[in-house]
Amino acid sequence: MELRELEYFVAVADERHFTRAAGRLHVSQSGLSAAIKTLETELHATLFERTTRRVQLSAAGAALLPHARRALAAARAGADAVDAVQGLQRGHVSIGIMQQMGLVNLPRLLARYHRMHPGIELRLRQASADDLHQLLLDGDLDLCVASPPEPADHRLTTVDLLRTPIVLACRTDDPYATRRSVLLRDLADRNIIGFPRGWAMRNLTDRATTAADVSLEVNLEVNDTATLLDLVEAGLGVTLIADALVRQRRSLRTVPLSGGPRIDWTVSALILDPVPTNPAALALWQQLTRKAAPRR
Repeated sequence: MELRELEYFVAVADERHFTRAAGRLHVSQSGLSAAIKTLETELHATLFERTTRRVQLSAAGAALLPHARRALAAARAGADAVDAVQGLQRGHVSIGIMQQMGLVNLPRLLARYHRMHPGIELRLRQASADDLHQLLLDGDLDLCVASPPEPADHRLTTVDLLRTPIVLACRTDDPYATRRSVLLRDLADRNIIGFPRGWAMRNLTDRATTAADVSLEVNLEVNDTATLLDLVEAGLGVTLIADALVRQRRSLRTVPLSGGPRIDWTVSALILDPVPTNPAALALWQQLTRKAAPRR
C-alpha cells in the first residue's frame, strides 16, 4: 500500500463522494478512482459500496479506516521530526475551526503567525464542534478552536479562550423584547430558529431543555450564524444563541434565561494530550494559548 492510496481512501471515506474527495485533494476523479481500485486489488477486498446515489464504507473499508488514519498521521509525524531539526522553515499546521472565530481574534493571530513563519503552510477545516473533536482524535488535525466536548475527554488538552452566556435573541418589537428574563418553558409555543444537532450551541440548548423537562421544536434549522440571525431579524422566530454573537445586531434584543443554572457557550483551543509533536503546530499553540490556562 502506498501513502497516496491511503490518503485517497481516507478522503473518499470522509466525503462519502468521489467527486468531492477529488476536489478536496485537487486531483482528477478518474485518478482517484483508479487509486482506490488499485488499493482494493492489493487488499483483495471491496472498500466502498457504491450506488447511483451514495458511497459508503464496506465492512472491509470500515476495518481499514482507523489504520489508514494512523499510518498517515505517522508519516506526517516523521516529516514533522525532520522539520523540527531544520527549524520552522517549512512544514504545515492543520487547524480545525468553527464559525465566528473573530471573537477570539483567530484570523489576526493566523496572519501574524504566517508573517513570522511564511514557509509553514496553514490548512484550515471548518466543521461542527463534534466533527472537529473526532478529526483531532483521528490525527487529521493538529489542533482546533471549538467548543469543548461534554463530558470532557481526557485524551484532549483544553484551554478556554472565550465564555459567554446563552440568551434569547428576538426582534425589538417581539413581545419578549422588554422582559428582564425568560424561562425555557415560556418558549414552548414559539417558532425556534436553531443550529443542527451536533453543533455546540444546539448541544447546549438541547441539554438545558432536557434538564428543564421542556420540549422545544427547532422549526427552522440552519448551519451558519449570519443566516440564523437574518431569519430572526425577518420576524420568522426567536433563537437561543450566545450573547457575544448577537451584540453587533442592533435590530435584535437579548433576554437572559432564568429558572436554572446559567448556560455558557465556550470556545476553546484543543489538542491531543499533552502537546503537539508537530513543531509548527506547537509554535501556533503557544501563541494561541499564551494568556490562558488549561482546564484541570
